[in-house]
Amino acid sequence: MEPTLDKYKLSCELLGHSLDVRAVAVGGKTNEGQMLLSGSRDKTTKIWKPIGNEYIESVTLKDHKNFIASVCYLPQEQWICTSSNDATICIYQQDAFVPLLTLKGHESTVCALAGGLKPRSLISGSWDKTARVWLISETGDVTHIALQGHEAAVWAVATLQEQQKYVTGGADKCIYYWNAQGEKLRLLKGHTDCVRGLIPLPSNSLLSCGNDAVLRYWNEDGECVRELSGHTNYIYAMARNQQLGEQIVLSCGEDSTLRMWNVSTGKELGAPLLHPAISVWSVACLANGDIVTGCSDGVVRVFSQDPARQGKQQLVQSFEMAVATHKSQLNEEIGGVKKTDLPGPEALLTNGTREGQTKMVRETDGSVKCYSWELGKWNLVGDVTGATGGTQSNSGKKLHDGKEYDFVFNVDISDTEPPIKLPYNRGEDPWQAAQSFIHRHNLPQAYLDQVANFIVTNSKGGATVTSQANSGYQDPFTGGARYVPGSSQSNVQGGGNMDPFTGGSSYSTAASKQSSNVDVNFVRGSDKHFPVSSYRTFDTCDAGKVLDKMKEFNNKLTSTEGKVGDELLQAVIRLTDKSLALDPTTLEALMLLLKWPAGMLFPVLDILRLAVRHEAVFSLLQNSHNILSHIVPQLNGAAANQLMVCRCLANALTHAAGRQHIQAQLPQLVELVAGIRAGSPNLQIAIATFYLNVTIAQTQSVASSEVCHSVTSGVLELLKWAKDLEAWYRAMQAIGNLTTTACGQETIAQVVSVDSVMDKLRELTNTPQDENFAKVNVLGQALLAAF
Repeated sequence: MEPTLDKYKLSCELLGHSLDVRAVAVGGKTNEGQMLLSGSRDKTTKIWKPIGNEYIESVTLKDHKNFIASVCYLPQEQWICTSSNDATICIYQQDAFVPLLTLKGHESTVCALAGGLKPRSLISGSWDKTARVWLISETGDVTHIALQGHEAAVWAVATLQEQQKYVTGGADKCIYYWNAQGEKLRLLKGHTDCVRGLIPLPSNSLLSCGNDAVLRYWNEDGECVRELSGHTNYIYAMARNQQLGEQIVLSCGEDSTLRMWNVSTGKELGAPLLHPAISVWSVACLANGDIVTGCSDGVVRVFSQDPARQGKQQLVQSFEMAVATHKSQLNEEIGGVKKTDLPGPEALLTNGTREGQTKMVRETDGSVKCYSWELGKWNLVGDVTGATGGTQSNSGKKLHDGKEYDFVFNVDISDTEPPIKLPYNRGEDPWQAAQSFIHRHNLPQAYLDQVANFIVTNSKGGATVTSQANSGYQDPFTGGARYVPGSSQSNVQGGGNMDPFTGGSSYSTAASKQSSNVDVNFVRGSDKHFPVSSYRTFDTCDAGKVLDKMKEFNNKLTSTEGKVGDELLQAVIRLTDKSLALDPTTLEALMLLLKWPAGMLFPVLDILRLAVRHEAVFSLLQNSHNILSHIVPQLNGAAANQLMVCRCLANALTHAAGRQHIQAQLPQLVELVAGIRAGSPNLQIAIATFYLNVTIAQTQSVASSEVCHSVTSGVLELLKWAKDLEAWYRAMQAIGNLTTTACGQETIAQVVSVDSVMDKLRELTNTPQDENFAKVNVLGQALLAAF
């Protein structure tokens, strides 16, 4: 009679990890049975010893500096091996508390481990695109063989003892066979997404799984003879259950399920076993047939088909109730967002991007809580509930900071900063709401009446305006009534979405001058998300302030240091005009100013970034003065100069002459820009815009593989540290552009191999943004679908 997963019931739950359990494995034997190993995002590995039908926490290993990615046990040596996002592998003797050895050499996360072909050896796979076979002598000397050939992260490794071969699978969708000397023997292709797991099977066959939600059965000749479908999302891990049969395999994944298969027939055995967690990260099987899983709720669970080892009725009922609750939550929404799309507690490991930022987090018990970033840490604000009893689309309410409002306006107080949010409810005093807004964002008090009048105008009658003479309001400092200039409100012009400070829309670029957001059609559901074809430019400039700053610097210089007359400064400032007459004399004056000390260059570079928008000006500067050679070294300079040079490059890419000269030295430029590892939101946006404009050029010509690889690497370096949402959005557009070129698959493989960026991308995509940055959610969904 064929086994079935339907016979399995919960045996016990092992509680102790504070975050996702990313890996589980079966350890050594004791008098009572086999030990269990679990590795977690909380940076610890725990050893669990059996006592009857329960397991107790025996040892907690804390030697890694970042989350645990994989654990394995080598029975002959009695070694417990753990690998981590800190790029190291720790090897422990079974009962030890400190590592016997720490293996270093990988350049990024070590995400896969398995025992090697020889005693005292193991194989590892890493995000650095390599696998390594480690050989450890009796004296503790370590040597390794690098397996190089994958074009993206190596997510899976396995050892074929009978064939004396190694197998690796990666984010490049490829499976490679290697001999013991590290020589590549065979390539298997068939997966349409990252390969995440590999299992050797009898008759020299192989089973693989991946992000394409399919298990593939490969025969001895390397032919995929069977596909096993049933999972509805990423498959993260597999394990053989030899107690049930040579061909019985368990698989688990992002669809919250554990599934059982007969791989020789392709049949799924029984119904999937649903877990009360989004991600079932790992699975292992004990010699007695019991099954162990590790999940995103931080719990290790053991399931058994033996009634004697199944949990007490109360435990099983509690588990089934949790599963039922989780199942109902799969479609439950808060503010128009599925609860299951919200990030889990791991989102609180990422620092906030600004003081007062809020984040909704799905707790392990299914509740949703709101946290606020204050004084360098996330503080609990309270529970988030759907107060209207509906979704954002059918309730008419807008969700902001975990609360619902009738209106959430986008207010742009600066051309160089992203808009900020102004929430308002009908019936609320507009001046009280305006005052709260000003205090919250530390704005000048002079803005009070502008903001209040903006609320009155844009709430379309939702604001209740009381006569100031009769309102009872008294100024807390003077005791008098509030002065409201222009009581007729004639100072507020325009229609329903006018910015109270600029009188215009909240955002505009050279390519688009429509009101509201540039990407309004995109956000509202345009089917085509990329390629983006309109170059982004930096056009705004307060010429008066720039001139004042240049005069200030000029007065500090002597004639030998480059001091010039005011008439020359006046001539140079005309280069900021949109309609510019070409004047070689003025350009010569600009070149003189570019010889100023580096600490005084940024206002001159500010003028230059506006001047190079004009193709004729750029051509003359480049051909006569090699302007790029003058400004590119500033990418290693002060932050203000870095900002202006990135804006210069972005603006110059909007015309053919600029693209020709910039692309000729693109590898050098990308290397310098990628070397910037910190900076203001403005700098983050400038870097992202440079990359975006480069990719637009790539989509409009025959894409170069070298350029695509270089630019993708640069974008990924930016996304490792950037926090600004607009910068992320433009960088995501750049990646999207490259996926549409002939180098698209290479780009995807590069991106998915950087787990930290992928984790952040998923978090941003699944975290509801305010109206102005809803475009991040939409574009993120499109990108993840493309991956």
